[in-house]
Amino acid sequence: MATAAIALGKAAGLRVFATSRDEEKRKRAVELGAVEAYEPGARLPGRVDAVIETVGAATWSHSVKSLRPGGTLVISGATSGDRPSHAELTRIFFLELKVVGSTMGSKDELEDLLSFCAATGLRPVIDDVLPLDRAREGFEKMAAGDLFGKVVLTTS
Repeated sequence: MATAAIALGKAAGLRVFATSRDEEKRKRAVELGAVEAYEPGARLPGRVDAVIETVGAATWSHSVKSLRPGGTLVISGATSGDRPSHAELTRIFFLELKVVGSTMGSKDELEDLLSFCAATGLRPVIDDVLPLDRAREGFEKMAAGDLFGKVVLTTS
C-alpha cells in the first residue's frame, strides 16, 4: 500500500511523507518520490492534508495528530489491531477532521486509476516475481513485512 501511495502521490504532484520502522525502506521511499521518510511517531515538518492509515492501533494517535484542521484520515487497514488506546475524538471534532474507510474502489475508479497510470507512465513497484507454486514464500514475505512493493505470482 505504501509504495503505491508514494508513487501515485508523486505522479499527481503531491508532497508525500512516509514512515517506516526500517531505515533501508525509508531510503527507498525517498528514492521512490517521498519528500522525506520518518520513523513511526516522529514529528513531521508540519501538519498534512491527508494520512493513509494501514497499521491501526499502534499508529492511530500519531496519524490523527499529523493532520491539519479539516484534514482527512483514510483507513485502509489495521494490522496492529482495530482498538487504539485513545480514540482522539476531541481532536477529531474540534479540528473537523474527516475519517474515511476504504477497502476497494469501484469499477469507475479503477478505470480512472488505469487512465492516470497510462497518462503518467506510472507502474507498480514490484518486489518479487514468483511462480504460483512458491506462493507461500510470497505470503511469508508479506506477513514478515520483508518486502518493498508488490509480490507478483505467475502461472508460467
